Amino acid sequence: MTANTETAPRRRFNRNLFLVWQGMAESKIGSVLYSIAIGIWVYDKTDSAAWMSMTTAISYFGNMLLQPLGGVLADRFNRRNLAAGSDAVCGVTMLLLGALALAGKMQVWQVLAVAAISSVCSAVLFPALNALLPQLVEQNNLMRASALLQSTQSTIQMVGNAAGGFLVVLFGVPGIILFNGVTFLFSSATEWFIQAPETPREQKAESQSFLRDFADGFTYLKHHRDLTVMMLTGAAVNLTCGGFVGIVYAWCLEKGMDIPQYGLFLGAESAAMLAATVLMALVPIPHRRRWLVLALSSLGYNLLYLGAMTVSGFSVCTVLYTGYAFFNSISNVFLYPALMEAIEPAYHGRILALFNAATVGTTAFSMVAYGFLGDAFGVAPVSLAGGVLTLIPVFLYVMNPTLRRLLTRP
Repeated sequence: MTANTETAPRRRFNRNLFLVWQGMAESKIGSVLYSIAIGIWVYDKTDSAAWMSMTTAISYFGNMLLQPLGGVLADRFNRRNLAAGSDAVCGVTMLLLGALALAGKMQVWQVLAVAAISSVCSAVLFPALNALLPQLVEQNNLMRASALLQSTQSTIQMVGNAAGGFLVVLFGVPGIILFNGVTFLFSSATEWFIQAPETPREQKAESQSFLRDFADGFTYLKHHRDLTVMMLTGAAVNLTCGGFVGIVYAWCLEKGMDIPQYGLFLGAESAAMLAATVLMALVPIPHRRRWLVLALSSLGYNLLYLGAMTVSGFSVCTVLYTGYAFFNSISNVFLYPALMEAIEPAYHGRILALFNAATVGTTAFSMVAYGFLGDAFGVAPVSLAGGVLTLIPVFLYVMNPTLRRLLTRP
């Protein structure tokens, strides 16, 4: 009989966590290269920051609409099967798009359609993985396990970004798309071997309807208003500055960089994110100091971001933006462990999915706004204005009393 999470022994780093880690790493490699290749292809095809931002934004919109439903699935059904199945669907879809690109028949609308399908897969995958992690490691190792996954993603992002421009030139866009599909399929094949105990909710999935489970997530937040406010202020940060991700290639060109320098710029950003997450994994921070570290890192990344937006040239922009990425990653490490601690285990999938939906949704709206405003006024001044506006929600987020209480209590 499968063990229940309430009676299962406490788990340290183990085989199952390794399978989650390597599955995430495999698919991440292809995804990083794909995002670079497809962004360059769309911008070269359309010469429009708006179209380039839409390519990324459509997947964010899909996650906003569907992740709450994915969270319900994660609380009702086997999370391993959901993760492996979604990776398999995404892999097949990428292979089909790669075949079109190889035949010279790929169009922008097809890229957008694949982005929509990928968003559905992500809406199932990420709630399942987020809810699965607390089942695989003990509570006091949760932050370290989360930092391990983040540091791995940052490492892959760093290497992929730094080499992405060169690899696109070397293998072409079709080759990168096909490679992405293969990595998703390989990740799916390994994830089927994950063994995780059932959750209490999963064991009685038939006791109430899917829609009732979906509504219960909103009811839970209604009765935890302090948690809701914390989540909304965090999402508001993405609304003001998240759109930069969708136009970063156009921004780099406007700052005088070429394609290889664009890749190196992204690689430096990822290296800073890796350094931050490794530091957080290796150096334990006492509870009484966690809020202070969050506050100082938030101040640091805002100032460095504004600095990067006001200068030009590859070297100085890269240095300032690297500093921004470092402190931003430090501040982000605290969020998910705090949420997991505040949310009851039976609601992990739904509430984390609602939070992700809010953050990716606001990022999607931000991307669309950045893209269209960038075409009208230039991406550099629009990015600077967004950085200034971000100061307000960051202050409200950091000063949120619920977040401070969760971070500082033993």
